[in-house]
Amino acid sequence: METVPLIYLDTHVVLWTYFGEITKLSKAACTALEKSDLRISPAVFMEMQVLFEIGRTAVEPTEILATMQRDFDLTVCKAPFMDIAREFQSETWTRDPFDRMIVAHCKVSNSSLLTKDRKIRDHFAAAIW
Repeated sequence: METVPLIYLDTHVVLWTYFGEITKLSKAACTALEKSDLRISPAVFMEMQVLFEIGRTAVEPTEILATMQRDFDLTVCKAPFMDIAREFQSETWTRDPFDRMIVAHCKVSNSSLLTKDRKIRDHFAAAIW
């Protein structure tokens, strides 16, 4: 039986996928979406809420999450928050709390992150684009 890789999705990947903006994804990103078990950090949900509140998206994160869970079998990480908080401390390369939490979730879960974010990719070896 073949093992399916687990990959976390960054916020923009979730939003682009939800809104059908697949052309914004790299070829490797599209392949990863098709061939991996998909997961998000709860920080992605939180960041989507902020984006909704400031008008950058018109869809509430609960609707986005429900659709992504149904259509892409997306799951939300359930790692203990204190484990994430400890890893968060070492992510001093950015002041963006969402990026720090998302990367911390990936590291605690020993997983890759699908992201276009160059700063993340420069500092997190398991980031893919």
